[in-house]
Amino acid sequence: MSRFIANIKDKKVGILVSLFVVFSLTVLGLYAIKYFGTQYTEEALQKQLDDTGLTPFVHYQTVHFNPFTLTPSIEEVSFGFENSPWLQFSRISLNSYPLTYPDLDVDFWIKNSPAENLSYDTSRLMKVAGITTLLGKGSLSSKVNKDQVTSQFKLDIKDLGILSTSSHIRLLNNELSMHEIRTDLLASIAMGQPLGLFFIHGEALEISDLDIRYQDSGLVTRLIPEAPKSQQEEKQLASLLKFISQSLGVAKANSVEADEIANALVDFLKPYQDPSLNTQANKKQLRLQMSPSKPLSLQELALMAHETRLYKDSNMRLTH
Repeated sequence: MSRFIANIKDKKVGILVSLFVVFSLTVLGLYAIKYFGTQYTEEALQKQLDDTGLTPFVHYQTVHFNPFTLTPSIEEVSFGFENSPWLQFSRISLNSYPLTYPDLDVDFWIKNSPAENLSYDTSRLMKVAGITTLLGKGSLSSKVNKDQVTSQFKLDIKDLGILSTSSHIRLLNNELSMHEIRTDLLASIAMGQPLGLFFIHGEALEISDLDIRYQDSGLVTRLIPEAPKSQQEEKQLASLLKFISQSLGVAKANSVEADEIANALVDFLKPYQDPSLNTQANKKQLRLQMSPSKPLSLQELALMAHETRLYKDSNMRLTH
């Protein structure tokens, strides 16, 4: 009997020892995955920044690697000059490992940032939008197949709205990579010149389709606090919108295209102007589509805007 009890005790001890060994190996394995994953991500990130010359404009505190999902993230990131960044992020998560350049798949969270902590250009835009702090989240995915690039972008800004875009572009210069284009775009934004890409690569990129959608969550009422209360005021708003279309190079103020733009915007704004219509069910999504009969280069688009024919000649459509 005593021998039987001793055998049971020995088996229990053996099981406990085995469980302890398995647990220890699991912990060590997770630690190793996290350590080497973090090291690889940090080295790859720093190499990209050094190779592209973006080190002065991209700052971050730590790199974190999740051993369970095998996804790296960068914590406390800022773009722009260190003392007055263009944007601050609490975290940027890379949804693929190892990093698959030139493809991108990232989620990001914009840090709660007072306007005075950001660059002049960003704080000026915040002032126009009627907000004093910036907080939001979003995602960006981009797939590269030879010279074809398909991208999706989503940005949700607290108290302003949700902006979603999708595009299909083509690289016309075989010596130009998507990596270089992204680098130049980030550098242009960091320097306060977001349209610099049109001048740098105007002949090297062409767009075959573009889709932009906007869902409001406060921006409209801040931009137009006094809603038109009569048909006369509505006509005045439409005239203003036509003038804005012309000033942006989209369409001439007396054109059919300007009428289409103004009518679409006035109809989109009606639920915000009439309290009886101001319900979530009545609020619609504003959508701008561009589907030209043939792909257009950035240079061609810039010329169309200069000649105030962008909406018509690029086959744009504004709906809600």
